[in-house]
Amino acid sequence: MKESIFSVPVKVRYYDTDLSRAVFFTNYIKWFDSIALPDFTDALGIDWRSLLDQNVDAVIAHVSFDYKAPCYLDDVVDIHITGVDIGKTSMTIYGALYKEKALVAEGKLVYVFVDYTTRKPEPIPRFFKEKINAHIRDIEKEG
Repeated sequence: MKESIFSVPVKVRYYDTDLSRAVFFTNYIKWFDSIALPDFTDALGIDWRSLLDQNVDAVIAHVSFDYKAPCYLDDVVDIHITGVDIGKTSMTIYGALYKEKALVAEGKLVYVFVDYTTRKPEPIPRFFKEKINAHIRDIEKEG
């Protein structure tokens, strides 16, 4: 299992599955996106609403996922953030999803920070970068 800097378990619900009774592939991306910014940033003490109040948002510019194994109703999927690369206006979050320690999917999401009104790229706020980088340094010290 890859080293994790943040993780959240998700239980597969009926509405996550398709006619084959497996999780529909887009749900892996949805789950990962839902922890990548809201859950991870909340855990770091970053209030997303405060960014919106500053007219800053983040939009997904690129998604890349590789699927390794299916998940089914009532499985618990552990969603891990395994790395973060932060640039001037974009941030790439890498992740891996596991079921009982077996890799089921891995990939990345690229977010571009934008002016909420114009939707044009904006620099990532300094405090945002600092909190994420501090968390990663703390994890590396523990490891």
